[in-house]
Amino acid sequence: MSDSIVSAAHLRTMFDRLNALDDLTMLEMALSRGYQGHEAVAIVKAYRALLSEVPPVPPTHNQPVRCLGIVGASSVPTAIWPYLLLAHCFNIPVKIKLPLSDLPSVYLLKDIITRVSETTDTLLNHCSESSWEISIQAGDVLLGAGFWDDCDRVLVFGSDAAVELYRSHFAEPGRVIGFGHVESVLLVDLASLQSDDGWMDDVLAFGHVGCLAPRLVVAADDASPASVAELTLGKLNGLVVPDVQRAVTLRNVFHELRVNGDDAWLSKDGMWLTSSSRDFAMVSNPGHLRIVPKATVLGSGCSIGALSKPAKACFVSNQLTELDAQATWICEWGRAQYPSMLWQNGGVPIATTLCR
Repeated sequence: MSDSIVSAAHLRTMFDRLNALDDLTMLEMALSRGYQGHEAVAIVKAYRALLSEVPPVPPTHNQPVRCLGIVGASSVPTAIWPYLLLAHCFNIPVKIKLPLSDLPSVYLLKDIITRVSETTDTLLNHCSESSWEISIQAGDVLLGAGFWDDCDRVLVFGSDAAVELYRSHFAEPGRVIGFGHVESVLLVDLASLQSDDGWMDDVLAFGHVGCLAPRLVVAADDASPASVAELTLGKLNGLVVPDVQRAVTLRNVFHELRVNGDDAWLSKDGMWLTSSSRDFAMVSNPGHLRIVPKATVLGSGCSIGALSKPAKACFVSNQLTELDAQATWICEWGRAQYPSMLWQNGGVPIATTLCR
């Protein structure tokens, strides 16, 4: 790897090359990696959104890390792809630890990079191959084996406990950058829900497992949770591939909530669960949406990954600017899981994360 940061012209050329792959070819590649219908389309959209804006080149005194480590709980494009794409552009070797079920996304990106790179291109020759070492072993095993020792920086996506595990292992401040649990918010009002289906892409993309997938639904116009639940479940019903494990998990959660006296509703296909609460509470199961009034979130100090709002909101509240201030990614309905390279994950620009 070069001792100096890549130039803005080089980065622009790399992005143009990565953007050259047509949507149909990429869709076929996603399908060949096992992605189905809506998820395959979501991957194409996410890829296009990431490359829509070229990030600024960091100051020349900030050099790319010599080796980057990534620990991930999910490899959907909005989580890990931005770092892998820039690592490829900067010619940085990467070590990755992922669950076995998350590997198709990484290998799909590898396929795309290989497809668009031409070894005969002088400018891109040194970046035609991406050096990614991938492991599916348990995280603590890799720590003990010294897998990460040559990584100048280790990005950890997952639970707060996983982040702390890695931070406690490395003495150097700033070597581990952690992205723990965040709550993405879908801001709704009944009028918009009835007239605009853009919000559906926020929850349907990547099967509702993406780190920016909203699990918290904030009824900004004080609509009743039952009204919001009826509208959302009716529109989502039948739009995901039936999954027995997901259905059983959601039904168990549904019964547990009802036994505890909470309001909860299941879609007819069993793939979606909504529940209501006046206490701030995070939910983790894909397919589960927690509906809360705006007062629940205001002043809670929650870390918001993405705040998705209707294009024409029928509500006005100065208090809601507090939500904007806490959100990493603010967008209109349908864009929550499709940020560009200019977004700042946890307040840190993506390009800056890859430099030391």
